[in-house]
Amino acid sequence: MNRKEIEAFGLRLAESSRTHQQIDQPSVTYPDITYDEAYAIQDVMVRELVRDGWTISGKKVGLTSNAMRRSANIYEPDYGFIFHQRCYPNGVVLPTSQFLAPRIECELAFLLKDDLEGLEITRNQVIQATEYVVACIEVVDFRIYRDKVQRLVQDSIADNAAFGAYVLGDIPIKPDQVDLPLVPYVFEVNHQQVEVSSGAAVYDDPAHSVAWLAQRFTQLGNPLRKGELILSGSAVSSVPVSAGDYLRCTFGPFGEVSCSFS
Repeated sequence: MNRKEIEAFGLRLAESSRTHQQIDQPSVTYPDITYDEAYAIQDVMVRELVRDGWTISGKKVGLTSNAMRRSANIYEPDYGFIFHQRCYPNGVVLPTSQFLAPRIECELAFLLKDDLEGLEITRNQVIQATEYVVACIEVVDFRIYRDKVQRLVQDSIADNAAFGAYVLGDIPIKPDQVDLPLVPYVFEVNHQQVEVSSGAAVYDDPAHSVAWLAQRFTQLGNPLRKGELILSGSAVSSVPVSAGDYLRCTFGPFGEVSCSFS
């Protein structure tokens, strides 16, 4: 892809966020799209959203668990940005009309008190750089058609890792005061349990997922920074939602996070 094509696709994705009209994935038109081109498209989209008044609150990594990789049929991580304007309190009722094709994921979020920059980030560095960890429900949303043809991870990266919104729990815990791999996830949809997992499903430890993301964004020239919230990736498969649905996940010592859709 040349710069003009990258710019045009990024602008289309930003417009999709405004109009709630899905578009074809970039790999349909550009089957040889590279990781760098996909991230460049994402960068244009994020730039346009910031121009519209959105504020970046942090970064996210996705497709870090086997459950999520099977669900998406993509077998490597994606990554992107999250926004303050799409951060909601526990128990929120979300309007379905705000999204295109929403699905729910359950994960832990890390608030950084120090920068994380480097090409060999360790788990211990993540723990030391984290102010606290909190439970989170992420609403993923797809500005590109998800089921027309097989998506590549480059498509997901271009689409800002399908970020839609996030709902934070109420119990922040210092990362050295909890065994992150052993945190249980019990996920319910409309009061019916659909999946049970643990933090170990996410790269063996959600802190390892954050370390991977720190290394990747260092390579991209945009390291993880103090004050950013980092979504570490879902330990359970994503599920589609529609108006009337109620979602809840309990996270052991982190308590529960819930949301519903109107």
